[in-house]
Amino acid sequence: MNIFAKSAMLLSFAYYSSTVSYLWVGQLLGLHNEVWYSFGFPEQSVAPPVWLALLGVVVGGFTLASLGRSYWAMRGILAGGATQDFRDLAANLRRIAFGLIGFWFGYNLMFGALPIVLAVSVDFDGDASIGWDPLDIDVVFAILGIVFLAISRTLHRAWEAEEENKQFL
Repeated sequence: MNIFAKSAMLLSFAYYSSTVSYLWVGQLLGLHNEVWYSFGFPEQSVAPPVWLALLGVVVGGFTLASLGRSYWAMRGILAGGATQDFRDLAANLRRIAFGLIGFWFGYNLMFGALPIVLAVSVDFDGDASIGWDPLDIDVVFAILGIVFLAISRTLHRAWEAEEENKQFL
């Protein structure tokens, strides 16, 4: 199960990295129709502004960094096994929590706010329906992040109690 989880994390990170790179770094390299297609706009003869492509790279980088941090902490939990103390487990859960919340935030910026900015910044010829629902299924990332944050606080308190008990013995 450990190998499956680590493989799934590696594959999904590679997938998201290639998607973000193709969309936003591709804008800087002249592949402008991919971003139009990905966000449901009709094909355009002009590229989005460079500042918007750079903004997309920054938002994509933040999203990937958040996901990577979360995956790295998950790897730490999987590697530690049952011998982890409460403090290490709490710290890893806190990293996972902030990583998942950051991923949810970045994902919503990338696929919700950036298409709106794209539509406003470029006078495109044609129709496009922009739909953004921050409470879509990906809100599960934020909910799990908040739950993991609460569990990490409880585990930190358990570690403090364990340390206090060790001093009495």
